[in-house]
Amino acid sequence: MNSIGRQLGGGLLVVLLLTVMLVGQGGIWLFDRALRDYLSTDLQRETDALLAALTPSPTGLYLDLRRVSPDYQRPFSGRYFVVQTSERWRSRSLWDQRLPLDADDLHNTLVPGPAGQQLLVRSGTFDKLGEPVRISVAMDYLPLLQAFAQARLWLWGLGALAVLVSLLIQQGLLRRALRPLHRTRDELAEWHAGQRLVLSDNVPQELLPLVQEINHLGAQVEQIIQRSRKGVGDLGHALKTPLAVSESLLAQTDLDQADKTAIAAQLQEIRGQLERALQRSRLAPESQAGKRFNPQQDLHWLLDSLRQIHGQRVQIEHPAAQAQDWPFEREDMLELLGNLLDNACKWARGRVRLDWQMSPQALLLRVQDDGPGITHEDREKVLRRGTRLDESVTGHGLGLAIVGDLVEVYGGELALGDSELGGLAVRVSLPLSPLPQPLSHKGRGVTRA
Repeated sequence: MNSIGRQLGGGLLVVLLLTVMLVGQGGIWLFDRALRDYLSTDLQRETDALLAALTPSPTGLYLDLRRVSPDYQRPFSGRYFVVQTSERWRSRSLWDQRLPLDADDLHNTLVPGPAGQQLLVRSGTFDKLGEPVRISVAMDYLPLLQAFAQARLWLWGLGALAVLVSLLIQQGLLRRALRPLHRTRDELAEWHAGQRLVLSDNVPQELLPLVQEINHLGAQVEQIIQRSRKGVGDLGHALKTPLAVSESLLAQTDLDQADKTAIAAQLQEIRGQLERALQRSRLAPESQAGKRFNPQQDLHWLLDSLRQIHGQRVQIEHPAAQAQDWPFEREDMLELLGNLLDNACKWARGRVRLDWQMSPQALLLRVQDDGPGITHEDREKVLRRGTRLDESVTGHGLGLAIVGDLVEVYGGELALGDSELGGLAVRVSLPLSPLPQPLSHKGRGVTRA
C-alpha cells in the first residue's frame, strides 16, 4: 500500500543526500582551489627571492646560498627548489630527488616528491642580466591533503547525521500535519455510527474544502430523509378522507352509477395526492448531474400545460423568456413554478402574472393573481414555522407547502404580499450559491385556505 509518509521521506532522503554530496565535495574542492592559489603566491615570493640570490660572476650567474632560506638546507624539509642557468643548483632538502624543469610555467601542480610527499610546484623561465634562468620551487602539500580527507569524513558523518535528524523531524511534522485528517476520519466513523451529524471545521486550510463538501453532502442526505418522512406524513393525511369515503361506499351492497362515479373520483384523488407526495420525496437540489432549467424551452411547455388544465379562463402574463439557463435543477424549478402558477390560476378571476429577475446573488420570482388574496392575519399564521392552514381542501394547500419546502432547501426566502392585480403576490428569492439547511421535523408549510 502506498504511504504518503514513505513517499515524502524517500524524496527528502534523495534530496538531502544529493545536497550533502554536492555541498561537501564542492566545499572541499573550492577550499582546495583557494588554498592552492594562496600558497602559489608564497611560491612566487620564493621564486623572486631565488632570482634575487643570483649574482653575476666572471663565469656567469652564481647562486648565493647565503641569501637562501635555511629550510632548503634540511633534507626532506618540505621546501625545495631547482635553479638552472648555464649551471644547475638544487636545494639540499631534495637529497637525490628531482623537480620537473621540462615544462613551462607549471602552476598549482602536484607532483610526487621525496619520502612519499606530494609537492605543489611552481615553475617558470626568467631573464637575469640577459641570461635565461629556469626556476622551480615546491612545497609539501601532503599534510593539507590529509587534512582535507579527514574533513571530508567529518562532513560525510555530519551530513548523515543531518539527514537522519531531518528525516525524523519531517516525519514528526508530517504526523502532526496529518493529525486533523485522522481526527476527521474518527469523526466520520462517529457519523457512520450515528453519534454526530456535522464534521468539525477546525482543520487546516487545505482540508477545509473537503470537510465543507462532506458536511454539504450530509446536509443534503439529511434533507432527503426529512422530506421523505414529511412526504409520508402528508400522504397519510391527504389519503385519510378519500379512503374513508371509499370504504363507506364500498360497504354498500348495491352500487348504482353515481356511487361508482364517486368511488372513481375518490380513487383519482388518491392517485393525485400520491403523485405529489412522491414528487416531494424525489426533490434533490444542487445535484451536479441534473439538467438545468431553461426558461425559453421549459417555461413554454409549463404554460401550455397550465392552459390545458385551466382553459382560457385565466390569462397568464410573463416577460419574454431568454435562452440562458438558470443555475437550478429543471425538475425543481418546474415543481416550484408549476405549483405557484397552478395555485394562482385556481384562485384568480382572470389574470395571473409571472415576473423574474436574475441578479449576481439570487433569482427573484414573483407570481401575482387577481383573486381574493389572503388577509394579513392569515399570512402571519401560515408563515410561522410548524403552522399550516387546511391541507385537505382539494387542489389547494399542498402545492404551496411543497414550494415552501423547496425554498427552504435552497436557502431562499418566501414572502406573501398584496398583488398589483388585487389578489395575492408570492415572492421567492433563491440564492445562486445556496447553502442548504437541514429541515426541521415539523418543517415550514405555506398554504392558502
